[in-house]
Amino acid sequence: MGTKVEGRVFTGSGTDVLRAVAQHAGVDSLQILSNIIHQLLVPKGTDWTSVIQGEYLQVYPDSFGTFSLVWDDLTHQLVAHGSTFQSTRYPWVALLAHIRTIESHRGLGLGSLVTEQVTERALQQGAGVVVLATDDKLHRLNQGERAAHSMYSRLGYAVLGEKRLADTVDWLMAINEPLRQLSCTQANDSATQLATAQHQCVADIQHAYLAKGAKLTISPVNAGDLPALFLLCNLCPEDDYQLKLASWDVHLGPELERTFITVIRQAIVDQDRLHDASQVIRDECGRIVGVCAMRQLSPFTRQTFAIDCYAMPEFVQHHPALMKELVESAIQRVREGNDSIHT
Repeated sequence: MGTKVEGRVFTGSGTDVLRAVAQHAGVDSLQILSNIIHQLLVPKGTDWTSVIQGEYLQVYPDSFGTFSLVWDDLTHQLVAHGSTFQSTRYPWVALLAHIRTIESHRGLGLGSLVTEQVTERALQQGAGVVVLATDDKLHRLNQGERAAHSMYSRLGYAVLGEKRLADTVDWLMAINEPLRQLSCTQANDSATQLATAQHQCVADIQHAYLAKGAKLTISPVNAGDLPALFLLCNLCPEDDYQLKLASWDVHLGPELERTFITVIRQAIVDQDRLHDASQVIRDECGRIVGVCAMRQLSPFTRQTFAIDCYAMPEFVQHHPALMKELVESAIQRVREGNDSIHT
């Protein structure tokens, strides 16, 4: 359609990119943040507004966001957005999310640009793997439209899992540094090398989550644990559980992102009373390989907690005693602050 972009791309922490865009555009940084939320990210829903503001302003403990913004000097507006999220304490997994391009500028490669920017930065900041989830309507694919996951595949992301529903197909995808570097090459044999590296990346991730010989510890869930929990709950092997974490109102893996950041994290960071006593099993790299979700059912039933747990099926088979200890530790955590509980 003749659309072109003349401007700049800004990548960094939330406060850094807001400051840089504001200086370049001559606009107040709070106005830039408002534009991001209401013009670029409005499809996410109103319940995400305060959450996104908090990520940009770095108000959540242990949660670190990296953002990439494209500013168009011709139209004097932000035209594309991308982000990753990591735990500052356990940065091994980064979650790629909120890839958005305004309608007038789609098809120009801006989504790929911001994805590349935040992916590279997350890997530089200690991520061993960057993970994402995407979905497409089957009737669109059957009519020949390109799947959203094809863009990520071109950038090196490998398919960790695929789930087909009645009218939707979901993909879980991941990338590591070797994949990112290979995707940047233009050699004739790079496609074959990339496919081999993608297969190896998938195998390495799946093997890591069995954790047969790893050093494992139990600790409370942190506010920045969304990426690690998201990856665990979406791996979905064939013999996986049908339900995930009902006590967190997470019944399918993709539900975890919205539920965690709009409900669960607030309960975790609340220091006035124990709303969430969830515990996790971590390996020596900080990966979460098991979780016991234990949440207070209602603020008015302080002695009643819902509890369940999740891990890869093969992990449960190899570590039954540790899974039992995980559940007991969550219950004990509640008992330390309550005379009696109901679960």
